Amino acid sequence: MSNTPDVASRLPADPPPRPGAGTILTLVNGVLAGVASVFVGTHSVLITIVAAVVAVTLAAMVLVFHR
Repeated sequence: MSNTPDVASRLPADPPPRPGAGTILTLVNGVLAGVASVFVGTHSVLITIVAAVVAVTLAAMVLVFHR
């Protein structure tokens, strides 16, 4: 028996799956609808900007940590 590692053990693991077009479309629609709803509900540009930043951050986290 040899002490060299098997070839299969040196191959990199499969990359994580990429999100599909449906997932991205759902996230974009959700962000747009959420931000528009905040503006309609509050009529405040400052609050809408904060909501947009939060929505984009959450959408990015979903895409990064999607498995």
